Parts: sequence; structure tokens; C-alpha cells
Amino acid sequence: MNYKFLLIFVLSTLYIFFYQLSFDITVDSSFYSSDDKLWAHRVLNPSDAKSLSKEFNGIEIDVFFNSKLNCLDVKHHGEFSEFTLAEYYDLTKKDNLKYWIDFKNLDKKNVNQSIELLNSIFIHENSKNDVIVESKNIVQLSKFKNQGFFISYWVESFHFINSFYSVFEVKENIEAFVPDVISMPSTSVDFYVSKFPNYPIHCWTNEMITTEDKIKIQEICNLDNVKVVLTDFQENFLK
Repeated sequence: MNYKFLLIFVLSTLYIFFYQLSFDITVDSSFYSSDDKLWAHRVLNPSDAKSLSKEFNGIEIDVFFNSKLNCLDVKHHGEFSEFTLAEYYDLTKKDNLKYWIDFKNLDKKNVNQSIELLNSIFIHENSKNDVIVESKNIVQLSKFKNQGFFISYWVESFHFINSFYSVFEVKENIEAFVPDVISMPSTSVDFYVSKFPNYPIHCWTNEMITTEDKIKIQEICNLDNVKVVLTDFQENFLK
């Protein structure tokens, strides 16, 4: 008997079974359910946000907790930050935007101070309805939900081998902490749609700016449980 062939056959069969396996988990989330799913990606300047508000219902902002100044810096990387989140929101709050806050360095050391800061920025109950906080650190992220914020659990990107194991951890975290959505790069959407077909999904389409990419983005937006798609296009071409 060709044991190598048998092993390959068994592993292939198991993987096909695994890929077709799905988890029937749902959440009663009311954060965003518009058919206008395109949001602007990585808008770090409030003047850009004001301009893009004519095209998009929402924007994504990257923030870091600054322990020296006890503030949330708006930046994607590096040391320089031109605005704090408080300043940014003060300049854009009249533009009727929703905010996806990508919290880059959330941890157990800064979570309580960060919650205090967000509560002081989005001080009115209604303003919290326009904010969703995203992080990979689901344990600390869940504390924002306890304070009335919507949360997005940034899950592991799809990997042909690693996802065989990591998806079960994702499942356990979803069941334990019940995030309002799960978020991922567009390249992982098909996998997570198949695994969690009834769970809200947010995704980003970094550097997809060609005419052909518009077709791919449209296809992603057509998926029922995909609720928000971040784009680098400066216009909402799906309107």
C-alpha cells in the first residue's frame, strides 16, 4: 500500500471537511446595517474626514495610547502624531460620520485609562452609537463593550495551515465575549464567511485601487453578513 498517498488522501479529506465546517453563531448587533457599505480607510487628518464625509458614511482611524501625555494619538505608525482623538473628534463631530477606531496598542496596562478617555470624548450616549473600537486583544476590548461601546474583534488572517487551529480559538472568543463584529483583511473574508455565515463582518481592502479591484470590492459588499468595507478609493463608486 502506498502510505504516502493514503496520508495525503486522509489529510486532504480532513481539510475539505474542515473548510466546509461552519459555526452557527449570531449576535444582536445594531451598529451599522446600511446597504451603503463603503467607508474610507485610514483617514488620519480631520480635514480629509470632512471632505470624505460627502462620499462616505464612515471612516477608519488608527490610534495609539500615549502614556506620557495620557491621550489617544491619531497615527498609523512612528512617533509623530498631529492630532489627538479628542481634537480629531471635536473637528469632525458635526459631519455625521461613524468612526471605526483601530486601537493599535491596547493592553491591560492602558485599557482603563483608554476607556476613561473614550468616555470623555464621546460623552453623550448617542455619540457612542457612532463608534466601534477594534483590536486583536479581545479580553481587554470586551471592557469597552461593558462601557456601552460597540467592539470589533480583529481576527487572525486566513492561513492554509494555521487557520486549521486558530479558527477554533476565534470561535471560543466570539462565544465568550460576543463582539459586535469580527474584522479582517479582504483576503480572509471568504474563509470567515464560510466559518461564521451569520456573524457581522468588517474588512479592509488595502491598496485595491484599480478598475478590476472595484469589481472585487463590489462582490465583497454583496455578501450579506459583510457590513462595512474600508476602501482606499477617494470616492464612493458604489453610490
